[in-house]
Amino acid sequence: MDSRLWKPPTYVAEKLNPGEKDIIEEKPIRSSFIVRRERLANTAALSPEKHPSPVPDFQVTELDDGSFKIQGTFNTTEYETSRQEVKFKLNHICPGLFSFHLSRTSYQPNQLAADCETSSSSFEVMVEISLENMSSRSVCSEDSYRKPTAVWASINTQKIVLEPFSPGQWKSAKMPLVSSPSELQQMKIPCVLWINFSRTYGEMNAQMQFVSLYVNQLNCDVTFHFDTAEKDESIGGHVNILSVRSSVFAAMFQSGMQETNTRKVCIKDIKPDIFKQLLHYIYSGRTSTKLSEEIAQPLYVAADMYDIEDLKDECVQFLLCCIKLENAINLMAWAHVHSIDSIKEATLTFVESRGREICKQDDWERLIKNYPDLSLLASRRMLK
Repeated sequence: MDSRLWKPPTYVAEKLNPGEKDIIEEKPIRSSFIVRRERLANTAALSPEKHPSPVPDFQVTELDDGSFKIQGTFNTTEYETSRQEVKFKLNHICPGLFSFHLSRTSYQPNQLAADCETSSSSFEVMVEISLENMSSRSVCSEDSYRKPTAVWASINTQKIVLEPFSPGQWKSAKMPLVSSPSELQQMKIPCVLWINFSRTYGEMNAQMQFVSLYVNQLNCDVTFHFDTAEKDESIGGHVNILSVRSSVFAAMFQSGMQETNTRKVCIKDIKPDIFKQLLHYIYSGRTSTKLSEEIAQPLYVAADMYDIEDLKDECVQFLLCCIKLENAINLMAWAHVHSIDSIKEATLTFVESRGREICKQDDWERLIKNYPDLSLLASRRMLK
């Protein structure tokens, strides 16, 4: 395989504005791309010019298991009925245009429980989401295994399954969302949609063959040696595959560096076990063993060093689920050093909620000594 002939899959996102022609915008960003949202008003009284609404971006990400995650925030208004839509294409999975809708129907006052100290009112808003494969009756009908096998969503952390109700169409039941009167004026509804596509035997077999090249060390044309190993240890790889998955490897093997001629690379700053997990992920899209707290942090550093963005994201998502009293301070400091804002913010929020217990730990004293600015930020959050 000549890596120079390889091109990343093209994802096409469409931004459709009333009265304008369709604007096609290509944004290949590894396995993610950006989709613009179209706001549709169903009430005659609502005028886009008089009541402008911010239009956030929706991000669509291809996951390792063959599913897609569509994530963003719908912005509704104080009007009783509104409908919003996201349109996107997954060209290399299923040719055709998908349409993702959120419909908000009329609301009604909902008095809070009588035992509340202060009587206040909230409003119950009914929302419904749906997905439509707008080309399902033409191009996609010829390729049945490319149709979604499952569709589900999360709205304001409430999980819901979308059921098929006609060919190429899925719809949820109506869901009540409760909000205060002030929030109702411009209600922001976080929404995540997952679409699962079953993999074909050919796809699974092709992936297994790639993994077999690495696991069985077949036809390797580059060797990695480890300075940190107690004994002489090495592992082989394949230049073209590594170059496709990593811009760092591509530069290393194609820019006239020493490694280009010798096909030998000395690994100095990464432990052998971590580097082998990195290589396994490059070939298979997953690590050979389950992630753990001990592996996730050095694996993130290795993925950052070799520009493997999807592995970085996976490590971050794992670590976000591991925050607890025993590791919150050290994880916060680590995220601060590596500029991982999502983990830093999550640990700060945790520290803020457990301030009394956090301040009693020895790790807190070390944080004050080694990271005074970070400890000051955490202290201010505790005092809020």
